[in-house]
Amino acid sequence: MISGFAKEKGIPLVLTMVGIGGASLYWHDVKSYLRPNGLRSYSIADDGTNKVTFIKYPNGKIFDAVVLEDSSQGPIHPELNKLFNESAKKHCKDIRDSGARPYFMLTWAYKNKPDMTRRLAEATIQTANANNASVIPCGLAFERSLRDFPEIELIRSDNRHPTVAGTYLEAAVFFSSLTGISPSLSSFCGRYDDLVIPKSEAEKLQKVAWKTVKEFNHW
Repeated sequence: MISGFAKEKGIPLVLTMVGIGGASLYWHDVKSYLRPNGLRSYSIADDGTNKVTFIKYPNGKIFDAVVLEDSSQGPIHPELNKLFNESAKKHCKDIRDSGARPYFMLTWAYKNKPDMTRRLAEATIQTANANNASVIPCGLAFERSLRDFPEIELIRSDNRHPTVAGTYLEAAVFFSSLTGISPSLSSFCGRYDDLVIPKSEAEKLQKVAWKTVKEFNHW
């Protein structure tokens, strides 16, 4: 969905994701992801030829930004927050050494535990500040949307994972945070397993995302 915003706005944004289900940052070897012969070391043409192009990185820099995300328990769990902070320090150093800027994703509260938002915000921001990193404030955008537009369901029945609308809001916050560009007035209404959200909802979530990111970064 982030690519959808970028394409509609004419921004050449290239994204790569490395994920482990339900993972802790402690499980990831981020330094290995950033080596020139690792991620994005080649591309395959999508024009039907399947032509392979090996990409050269003369200065060793592959990414401009790297976003770190722990599980929602990682930053605030009494037994896991130490590992979160240790991993954050290590990964941020490796990211900077590669020439990229580190970010932390601020996740949202469980649907049945709204108090998690403040705890996650405090813990994530504190860790980001300690490591000279930026924050992508998804959790604060979810909180604002649930307050201003409670009719838009952002979290699924498992109380944790996002609906299509929630994923759309998350992507809008990512796009705004990484580019400094508002997602507002975008005709992109999301696509996830061929599902889109109503235009009226998209417009509301675009505004929520931009207002949250602007206020958070004091832009």
